[in-house]
Amino acid sequence: MSISTELRRSPLHDLHVQSGAKFIDFYGWQLPVQYTSIIDEHQATRHAAGLFDISHMGQIVIEGSGAFDFIQNLITGDLQRTLDKGFGVYGHMCLPTGGVIDDIFVYGLKEPKRFFMVVNGATHEKDVAWLRQHVTPGVTIVDLENRAGFAIQGPQALPIVRATLAGIAELPRFAFQQIQGGEPNDTFWGCRTGYTGEEGAEFFGPARTILTLWKQMMENGAALGIKPCGLGARDTLRLEVGYPLYGHELSEDRTPLEANMEWVIKWAKGDFIGRAALEKQKQEGLKELLLAYELTERGVPRQGAKIFKAGKLGGETVSGTFSPSLQKGIGLAYAPLSWNNAGTDLEVDIHNKRVPAKVVRLPFYKKG
Repeated sequence: MSISTELRRSPLHDLHVQSGAKFIDFYGWQLPVQYTSIIDEHQATRHAAGLFDISHMGQIVIEGSGAFDFIQNLITGDLQRTLDKGFGVYGHMCLPTGGVIDDIFVYGLKEPKRFFMVVNGATHEKDVAWLRQHVTPGVTIVDLENRAGFAIQGPQALPIVRATLAGIAELPRFAFQQIQGGEPNDTFWGCRTGYTGEEGAEFFGPARTILTLWKQMMENGAALGIKPCGLGARDTLRLEVGYPLYGHELSEDRTPLEANMEWVIKWAKGDFIGRAALEKQKQEGLKELLLAYELTERGVPRQGAKIFKAGKLGGETVSGTFSPSLQKGIGLAYAPLSWNNAGTDLEVDIHNKRVPAKVVRLPFYKKG
């Protein structure tokens, strides 16, 4: 397919070209969808290590005397966790209606009153506008430029990280470390997070630093089976473990409760935008809930595939794929609350044929 010259390119773009990547337009970014094949890259991540370019994700620094209270009011997660324990905080930014603006990670930096926020590339501009709309006195918002990022994931990921730089591989999951590079203003972040269900880490920082780290990881991981991986494998990997993707499971029209993610709402922390609507929805009860299903016959469900129970239409698929690990079709769909019981028989419309399926509990794929 032809790629518009207006698309933004990652600082790692030339490396992708050299590795034979095929590109797609991903929300205005020209990003690799695959290098060899989606299945090959998927299996490399499950059994060795995969390297994923995530430079399209927004990197924002929020600082000042009012920064803690400002962010705490905007997210469902409890920011105190990052200050007390040094862990990244995952949460949703919600509208007053409870609908999800974005799902984000926030890391509390070592400097007082300073936080690092990572947002989705698809919602980056919207997120920054939302932050600035609600900014309070004593808070500065800096949308960082000329940045890059990548994730290394898989059972061999941490040995490769350990061979490249000290400290990060020894951190517990969701912990992070701010690292000073070899030059002034060369600060980057290593975070024990990821989007595949495997062990690994994510790195964010100045483009030149991330470019160097990518090359070092590829070199140090060559003997361990590391491969660069595209958006195709990233999607099959995240769906196998039931991780949400904004614009599919999450949107402004769906709440964390409907997305079956009440665990992201830290009710004990106090007020935040959207709390009242979420409390009301929980009190009144949900009408629809995100469910997971597996096909019991051959087929590959895709976004938009309608689902039926006993011949009655009940909803549609928001994410679907062929699972390389399970060798079957899997999907997530919004449907009536009463349908969300493991073992419930469904039918999924695929190319005008109703393929039988069963409701299952997440994750689809469990390590080991």
